[in-house]
Amino acid sequence: MHDIKDLNADAVIVGFHEDVRPLKGGAGALDWLLCGALSRLILQNKVRGALGEVALLTSRGKIPADKIFMVGLGQWKSSNPELLRAAAHAAAMSAVNAGVARAALDCFPLGGVPSDAAVTAVREGLAEGAGTHPIDFTLLAPDAAAFEGMARVFRA
Repeated sequence: MHDIKDLNADAVIVGFHEDVRPLKGGAGALDWLLCGALSRLILQNKVRGALGEVALLTSRGKIPADKIFMVGLGQWKSSNPELLRAAAHAAAMSAVNAGVARAALDCFPLGGVPSDAAVTAVREGLAEGAGTHPIDFTLLAPDAAAFEGMARVFRA
């Protein structure tokens, strides 16, 4: 579990659903720190949250990471591990293409302890999207229980 304002990363990647407003999780926290910049992109129809959609923004010095990637997770009511895998794949490819070496990722914006299948799908999507490019991902968790559950799956 990390405070988004104290991350040691080149980029922060936040997932958001197209049918959940206001933004939740890391996206909601970043939106607050950036005075509603992420919400404005949504209101201006520049991003929707469609599965695999990626928008790159600058943090404007509000957090240590220079780059912010907003990654669409599709419809919350349709969420499943395979869709998370596709979103993680898109996130990793975008980060690699932007030259990111270290990224913090929040792809479970609605909190709680994600299932082992969901965490495994994210891990596989990140690996597939990064390919042979070295990139270090840190998963962000809403609380200690979620962090422990995610860490257990990643260590496996």
